[in-house]
Amino acid sequence: MNEVLRNTLAALAGALTGMMLILAVQTVSQRVFYPLPPDLNPKDAAAMAAYFKSLPTGAFLLVLLSYLVGVTAGAHVAGRFSSDGGPRQGVMVTGLFIVASLMNLLALPHPAWFWIANFAVVIFAGWLGLKLLPQRAAPAA
Repeated sequence: MNEVLRNTLAALAGALTGMMLILAVQTVSQRVFYPLPPDLNPKDAAAMAAYFKSLPTGAFLLVLLSYLVGVTAGAHVAGRFSSDGGPRQGVMVTGLFIVASLMNLLALPHPAWFWIANFAVVIFAGWLGLKLLPQRAAPAA
């Protein structure tokens, strides 16, 4: 397979894997632990902002867990299936999740501690996903 195509598909697979796992953990969190109030309209930005301000710490910790799981898996998948099995695609996927995190943090109110924890978890998860890659053999001299 063409190296560029393989690397592109590896990055897309990593991003999709990460997004799906984040969505899965957050869906369980929202349905089991912290369901939306029945009268809350998710399309009402002001109502959602007020709801976010009322969430307990546990809800935010579950979001961080979703990032830990999703970004770790996403970076790992991207690196694992890249043409050289190296970290480049995993780093790109981690960068994508950093940008997505920033957009989310700017869109809805979050506690100040969550901003720091969010970026720390995403960066750590990207590193962990790459650290879990199999070691490549050193090139022959």
